[in-house]
Amino acid sequence: MKLVFIGAGSGFGAKSFVDLMSFRKLHDSEVVLVDINPNHLAPVEKFCRKVVAHYDAPTRVETADTWRDGALQGADYVVTSFAQGGPAYAGYPFAHEIEIPKKYGIYQNVADTAGIGGVVRGLRTAPEMLAIAREMVRACPKALLLNYVNPMAILTRVLRRACPDITTLGLCHNIQYTIRDIARWIDRSHKELIYEAAGINHFTWFLRLEYSDGRNAYPDLLEASNDREIYERRPVQFELLKTFGYFTTESSRHMAEYLPYFMPRKADREDVGLEIRAVDVSDSKTSKRWTGDSKLVRQVDGKQPLDLERSFEYGMHIVHALETDEVYRMNLNVMNDHLIDNLPTESCVEVTCNVDRLGFHPYHVGNLPVQLAALSRGISDVQTLAADAILEKDLN
Repeated sequence: MKLVFIGAGSGFGAKSFVDLMSFRKLHDSEVVLVDINPNHLAPVEKFCRKVVAHYDAPTRVETADTWRDGALQGADYVVTSFAQGGPAYAGYPFAHEIEIPKKYGIYQNVADTAGIGGVVRGLRTAPEMLAIAREMVRACPKALLLNYVNPMAILTRVLRRACPDITTLGLCHNIQYTIRDIARWIDRSHKELIYEAAGINHFTWFLRLEYSDGRNAYPDLLEASNDREIYERRPVQFELLKTFGYFTTESSRHMAEYLPYFMPRKADREDVGLEIRAVDVSDSKTSKRWTGDSKLVRQVDGKQPLDLERSFEYGMHIVHALETDEVYRMNLNVMNDHLIDNLPTESCVEVTCNVDRLGFHPYHVGNLPVQLAALSRGISDVQTLAADAILEKDLN
């Protein structure tokens, strides 16, 4: 098995490699770590080689500073996790995407999914993703593309329309994080909860939230929100829960970007503890994650033990399912092929899927509650229009 990781110096690179190596049946693999930033690639390479040595595994690790010189040839899996043009959430060009709209009263804190930030990020990222997919058509046409790059929905639609022969799945971790937060707030293990989540990426709703004995867990979550310390962790989500009846999956500062209720007015921002983000355009292009006394560098240098705990990221679980007889249930970003009936079929949605040796199998959700569909539709339409503008090269 050959796996190529484009953007291996991102936060997903070392984590995904640990996940891969946690499955012994995947040890006999070739992994190509690709990153244009040597300050990111070098520590990740050293870390990965140290993990291989720990397991005394036959895994082959190679590196490349570009995917364009044959790295994709014969790949079975291609994982993308990179920020085009500069750091994902610091420095240039991200600072301009925050600061310029701010001059016109458009406030963003994350700016990677919808609105002006999501659209502009899509415009600068889609050409690189399309180039990768087109090279896959030539070099590894049967490979699966596992994408962590934002804006997830815009890029998924672009890739599916422009390169339909390449199977693309969009991966996120907002649901995995949030269900663990909910469980902690109601003093339970997340393994005691049964849930169903659906919607669009970074705007996904827990349509079902129950205990393992079938009792509705939502009343306890509402009760937990009366604790000021808990409420202040996700005030926007708790307000949405109180108003619309369902809890959603992103941070408050991210969720507030998608709605007209919180960011535009100072008083509303103060009610939920939101601040206007400021970004310095001169921030370094080398992430603090891999420099100096960071956790990863300390592990490489032997100053602390290797962290070999498997994460809850989906990527290597998908590989494990396709390469073995394991079956996993997870939420993935796919095109809305009559999965959510009251969102457009041309949109990208995040729904529950089963993944096994035969592939991925999305669940049919049916209709979202009408109030959730109404909130989601505006964001989804912007993403669809942005994807079409990219494909048609038409800004009008």
